[in-house]
Amino acid sequence: MRYRPATMEEVRKCLDFCSADMKVDVKSDVPLVAKTVGDLCSLSSWHPGLTLNFSSRGDRYPESVVVVERAS
Repeated sequence: MRYRPATMEEVRKCLDFCSADMKVDVKSDVPLVAKTVGDLCSLSSWHPGLTLNFSSRGDRYPESVVVVERAS
């Protein structure tokens, strides 16, 4: 699933079903630091041009990861 949240409130809603320790992959051209979903949810601001990409299966699978990248 791919989401393009505009605010931190929207980011938190998108990640609501994910556990706080689920891994996050932030692409190299994205200006933020987060290694887990908990890190993402604790950010104070969100860049509107970023997207969240993740499996709809959530964190039930070990390979699950949230990818943060620039919108294309």
